[in-house]
Amino acid sequence: MKTRAKRLLACGLCLGMVAGALAGCGGKGDSTEGSSTSGDKSGKVLTVAASQNWIVDVDKELAKKFEEETGIKIDFQLSPDDQYQTIVKSKLNTGEGPDIFFSYSGTKLKDFNPEKNMADLSEEPWVAKLQKWAIDTSSYDGKLYAQNTAGVDDTNGVLYKKSVFEENNIKVPANYAEFKTACDQLQAAGVTPVYEFVKDLWHTHYWMEGASSLALANNPELYNELNTNKIGFADVPEFVTALEQLQEMEKAGYFGENHMSNIYDNSYDALASGKYGMIIIHGSYPNEMAMNIDGVNPDDYGMFVSPLVDNEYVTLTAGGTTKCINANSDNVDLAKQYFAFLAEDENLKTLYAEKTTYVSSSVEGIEASPTAAFTELMDAAGDKKNPGAEASVYFYDGGKISELCQEMFTGSLSPKQVLEQYDETRRALAKDAGQEGF
Repeated sequence: MKTRAKRLLACGLCLGMVAGALAGCGGKGDSTEGSSTSGDKSGKVLTVAASQNWIVDVDKELAKKFEEETGIKIDFQLSPDDQYQTIVKSKLNTGEGPDIFFSYSGTKLKDFNPEKNMADLSEEPWVAKLQKWAIDTSSYDGKLYAQNTAGVDDTNGVLYKKSVFEENNIKVPANYAEFKTACDQLQAAGVTPVYEFVKDLWHTHYWMEGASSLALANNPELYNELNTNKIGFADVPEFVTALEQLQEMEKAGYFGENHMSNIYDNSYDALASGKYGMIIIHGSYPNEMAMNIDGVNPDDYGMFVSPLVDNEYVTLTAGGTTKCINANSDNVDLAKQYFAFLAEDENLKTLYAEKTTYVSSSVEGIEASPTAAFTELMDAAGDKKNPGAEASVYFYDGGKISELCQEMFTGSLSPKQVLEQYDETRRALAKDAGQEGF
């Protein structure tokens, strides 16, 4: 997400509303019992913390509807993408956390200490509506700690504009050598090959993450070994090679002159205009472009797997973003009431109809909006699909990897040193959290 991208990815997913007041509201004993979505005209407030790109108009519309029905106001507290997790973790650790907070699913739930900070949702009535994967990837140690009504938007691949490739007789790359050939052809035609935005820390690590499913195929015990500290990221040859090739791409000028200052918000026009040929991004991105740029046809774009390390595997995420209830909030019951409201069929249909960034649905009987690019990516990969490291490795911090890649691009670090420094950071986090083996 971005997510990673305007997600829900990271997104459609305001700076002026940054992190100032993530604290939960209300006092003990003020909560409303039960999970009915009507009849409580209490005038209370639920604070909801999210990354700035994870809340869009439809989320606010549903929040307003909830307030009209119950009298409970939803106060969205939004933080910059690259600061969100740090801010919320700090608030939770000091007992000033929001009533509800968003988290990526899978092992990323562990970053927020679910047993301490997340209310158990296993027995909520709406759980029966969820797809099995949406339950599995929102659970930890046998308990459901998050609500995923968001579907999936951020399975990543390399997006390209079909007409740009066709006009320049470029073959869709199947390996790294063919990818470099495509980049050289685009450069020769006056097109910057790849839109990269190093400044937004949630993104650059995608290039390494794209090789993680290949690394897992080569070593089925990879994630277990990383999670038990038997190895580090620097010991994984696929990750080292991916960063070496990423460094090679940057030195070759494939990212153009402004990649260190580029930002995500400018990516839509960059791709739609044909000034740039490709971007590594989530599968819902063409729908997102159409929401932000007039005249964009999502079907004009295709997608292929990240070609670094000659990868042929789709890297799957755990399922996008999820919503968690702060177990230490005074308003747990009010928050459960809000979750029940969001899981009502009418509200789910509204959400999915307007949020076309969802390429697959987490709820039985609710249709999502898969893009042609996402379908092309998944169909081409066939059964070559594996979960990515971000969804599977404890304390994975893509922002830190991206930050270290900045130093790699300026020549301060080698690819191997990026991973060695990252291992030091990750191991310190795991040790501080009491993770066994660290």
